[in-house]
Amino acid sequence: MTKVSPAQYPCDMDRLRALMQAAGMDAILAWGGANFRYVTGFANYFDNPGGSVALIPADPALEPMILVASWVEDAARADNRLGTIRTYPLWIEIGDVEQVRAGTAKETPKPSPRFDLGANMRSLAQALAERGLDAGRIGIEMNSVSAQAFQLLTEALPRARFAEAAGVFTDLRLYKTDWEIACMVKATQLAETGLLAVADAPLQGLDTVGLKQIYDAAVTDALAGDPDSGFNGTRVTASIGGAVSPVISGGPRVTGEELVFFDCAVSIHGYGSDTGRTLTFGAPGPEARRIMDAVCAGMDAAIPLLVPGTPMCDVFRAGQDAVRAAGLPWYTRGHIGHTMGLGMGEQGPYLSPVETRPLEPGMVIALETPLYMRGLGGFQVEECFVITTEGHRRFTTLPRDFLQARL
Repeated sequence: MTKVSPAQYPCDMDRLRALMQAAGMDAILAWGGANFRYVTGFANYFDNPGGSVALIPADPALEPMILVASWVEDAARADNRLGTIRTYPLWIEIGDVEQVRAGTAKETPKPSPRFDLGANMRSLAQALAERGLDAGRIGIEMNSVSAQAFQLLTEALPRARFAEAAGVFTDLRLYKTDWEIACMVKATQLAETGLLAVADAPLQGLDTVGLKQIYDAAVTDALAGDPDSGFNGTRVTASIGGAVSPVISGGPRVTGEELVFFDCAVSIHGYGSDTGRTLTFGAPGPEARRIMDAVCAGMDAAIPLLVPGTPMCDVFRAGQDAVRAAGLPWYTRGHIGHTMGLGMGEQGPYLSPVETRPLEPGMVIALETPLYMRGLGGFQVEECFVITTEGHRRFTTLPRDFLQARL
């Protein structure tokens, strides 16, 4: 990967405005997180709730605006692709070297303990008013906004009407550019490098922390000498043996008699992979073999349906029904996969029984039919695909089965 350039920013502002207009929104607020990064191109270090907001009017004649802490202003000006930047003070002291040298530096009051959320909401209200939108219909991510912030915002904008904007952002980010896909392909390759390193390392006596240390070291070693890789971190969700709850630290240790559930990701320029396998030490027992075969049967039945035009619910039914038919008639899930993009977590829409949206070219999908069997272990086979005009392309290269590990 090379350093991201403004030309690679994936957000299509014309499409965003069209989606907003179709939803009857006069403006939309990207409330930090992945959506803020997506529309601005700026990965905000101080991405605190109510402290990292982008305002985009539906009318292209009105300038967008971002609100960030003064501490990150320089970085925002370097990376932000939108217009005006408003800043607010933090609790920290930021001096100006020229003023200090000239003896003109002055004491400036600071918010305590961190920043003034109410002042930020009033700043947003002022920005909307300056654009004639303070009585408009404003899209906002309700699941990202705290009750306190929303109350302060509505008090500052008594005439505004607020609407849920999650669907607009989902539709906006659904179709990936070639650059976004390349990021996720690279992330998947690195995740596999880490997973294979875990399988090849001596694991006797290690807990999930030890497993993650091996994984992280392999990923970072693979990136050595590539300062423009865009590496943004890793994720590991693991459990050892029949205690299937994921453990961040402590918990069971590897003895060689158990299964190891290992789900992992790498982030490249913020775009995450999603890969998973179950590790076994030697040949699995007949019960574990039967379950893994059923899990793989679900994958094998669902994958041929990953083509344009297939309703997502049809992919779900094919996968779940195949697992049931393979000997687990009680097997039931709420979804068997999800779309992918910015972030290393699940993103909607999902391959679920209630999602009728068809698959379309440019969608990136993580498909999985896992089973968490208390008393035995977690069974995971998760793979990533991009939907193409001809069908799909698989990112994952690992065999669809147990991954053999060693002690």
